[in-house]
Amino acid sequence: MSYSKAELRDAVAQLFQEHDRSHILPMLSDDVVLTLPATLPYGGVFTGRAAFDEFFAKSPASGDVWSSFDIVVDDVLAADDHVIARLTNTAVPKATGKPVVFQNLWFFRVEDGRIVNVQLYADTAVTTR
Repeated sequence: MSYSKAELRDAVAQLFQEHDRSHILPMLSDDVVLTLPATLPYGGVFTGRAAFDEFFAKSPASGDVWSSFDIVVDDVLAADDHVIARLTNTAVPKATGKPVVFQNLWFFRVEDGRIVNVQLYADTAVTTR
């Protein structure tokens, strides 16, 4: 099945705004690759729909890095071969207890109306501020 730009854009927005994975999961290719900077404590490469689902099932504040993590979706833009989500995050690192505000960019590569690759571009130094 192939998805339209509008459907893909809306599913990405719901993933971050509502923490709702139900719309995006069917849009993923079976071997989708999720890549987060290796310098993040939770970074790495995750392959497959189940790995994507497992990563996004957890709140960022449920791990060892953040005591709180709030996301504001600045915009979600869709083109023929990608969807981009630009986020502003307000979080409190457990290491410092001091709130930080930072932006992330999520790049979703699309082929034949399906998401095949997801890449996080982030300020990785923010975890130590």
